[in-house]
Amino acid sequence: MSAPWKWLGATVGTAIVLLTVAYTGYVNSYLDHETQTTFFLKRYPTLQAKFYDPFANEGDDEPIDQLSPTDRAHFADYCKYRFGVVDPDTRALQECKAKIPGYLQ
Repeated sequence: MSAPWKWLGATVGTAIVLLTVAYTGYVNSYLDHETQTTFFLKRYPTLQAKFYDPFANEGDDEPIDQLSPTDRAHFADYCKYRFGVVDPDTRALQECKAKIPGYLQ
């Protein structure tokens, strides 16, 4: 294989890896004392791969208004990239919470 083809292959391979990272994310859930990883396709590209869902456990279901500012911001990011909910107000985040698959709650 000649040098131009190697460069083209390397460029195409790098582009595929970047697109995969930009459009694939995951969230960990904690069920039955085990950590389960769920992958999803992001609605918007970002290099962030790991997202946080404070409701993906078997613990108490805390109201969104009572989340710490950090947890709420992480949850808003998760909602934006997983479900396309870009409004970080309480009503929109409650709608997002309702969209979370039952096996993650």
